[in-house]
Amino acid sequence: MSQACTELAILDLAILIEMYGDDSRETLERALSGFAIAATSYINAIKQAGAARELTTLASAAHSLKSIAALTGATQLASLCWQLELAARNADEHALAPLLVTFSDCWQQLQQQLRQQLKQLRAADV
Repeated sequence: MSQACTELAILDLAILIEMYGDDSRETLERALSGFAIAATSYINAIKQAGAARELTTLASAAHSLKSIAALTGATQLASLCWQLELAARNADEHALAPLLVTFSDCWQQLQQQLRQQLKQLRAADV
């Protein structure tokens, strides 16, 4: 993963809390669950477009995911999406291959953090 990306948080809930202006368990759980569901379709679109080298589709999906990731506090993923979007728009094949590998790794790490965070929020409900 690029050094600039690893310096960013995988999941920064302070960003999410600031955006909603609410740090309640219900709000956080709803926002994180919604993000996980929405992100999955973009993740799949990026992976498929990357494999098929459909650069316009890749750039568009990366742009959309970048926005929701940034608003949710998934800062590493947002940064990678920005890099993927630029590489796809510039048809920079040399940059795309390593970015797509890093992107998959980053998504796996983020999924783990999302699951862990959601588990903690749900446990607080008991």
